Amino acid sequence: MTRPLALALLLGTLLAAPASALPLYASREGATCATCHVDPNGGGIRNEFGFAYLKNRHSVEPEERWASMTVDPKLNEWITVGLDLRVMYYASHVNGGPTLATSTFFPMQGQVNLAVMPHEHLTLVASHGLVVDQPDPFTNYVAREIYGMFDGLPGDLYARVGRFRVPFGLRQDDHRSFVRTLDFLPYDSQKPDAGLEVGRIGTRVFTQFSLTDGSAPFNERAQTVAGKVGRATKSYQAGLSGFHRYSDVSNRRWDRWALYASTTHGRVTVIGEGALGTDKDSLGSRTNTEAMFAEVSYRAQRGLNLRAKIDMLDVDRGGPIDPTWRYVGEADINPVPFAEVKLSYRYYDTPFVDSKEYLALFYFPF
Repeated sequence: MTRPLALALLLGTLLAAPASALPLYASREGATCATCHVDPNGGGIRNEFGFAYLKNRHSVEPEERWASMTVDPKLNEWITVGLDLRVMYYASHVNGGPTLATSTFFPMQGQVNLAVMPHEHLTLVASHGLVVDQPDPFTNYVAREIYGMFDGLPGDLYARVGRFRVPFGLRQDDHRSFVRTLDFLPYDSQKPDAGLEVGRIGTRVFTQFSLTDGSAPFNERAQTVAGKVGRATKSYQAGLSGFHRYSDVSNRRWDRWALYASTTHGRVTVIGEGALGTDKDSLGSRTNTEAMFAEVSYRAQRGLNLRAKIDMLDVDRGGPIDPTWRYVGEADINPVPFAEVKLSYRYYDTPFVDSKEYLALFYFPF
């Protein structure tokens, strides 16, 4: 383990000890992702508490200005709808160039979510939306997540089957964070996989385990397993997760491990995650990888959050190529309920190219 990763993990652990999705909001409230979302991994359609938290601009305390708002995502007692829209302006400089290498608007997400609850122990979830990673007129719109989930099993267990995102690591809105990219992960963290998940989401401790295809259905045997165990309290959040996939087709295997921790002191929240990986090809050759991030967020006021973040990626740990570093400064602005703006500056220090990015992300969650 390199010194930067060890320091990041130590920082997260030490800060988590003494003090009293998104990981940021879970840490602030001392809650799990399932407190606000139907999906135990966070993201997607929100439950009643999550919708109220969103309406209150990420606070449990209502605002007098919006007290008369009567909007409700529930069509009736057993059907709930949701909508997530994201549009980004992106610009960049490469190697200190005097002009912008890129300047463009990018529709990132247009997703409709639906949750049907025939009774209190059964939830059916489906989402349909714009997929921009294959921008052609024939594959733009696909079903993203679709699963059935039931709880109330012995031991307070739940189970779900369908297409969902595997329970590995922290689910972030920053999908370019190195611990969530294809440069580190052997799968696309933005896409669901088909399979079965079983877990238990308690008020403090949670466990999740999944068995999924890892590739297209009928392509090979389902041999991808992932899991996460953790604890969420008002003092700290911490979790350990693992991922393993073996491919019969290529005779390759991929293993990943991640440890994260977070804590909130007053207006300040600190989050850190470190991850290690090993890939083994058909000839038995191994490649070790490493990634981490650490961030500090400051809640200036309701609707305004400031953040500093650092990422590191080493695609061949112990090899001759130096790691890649990324430094981020951000402001999250939530001027009115259900409308958010993220302003970001990102600097990439890579072994070959240095680049700067400027982003304005407009997000309309409902």
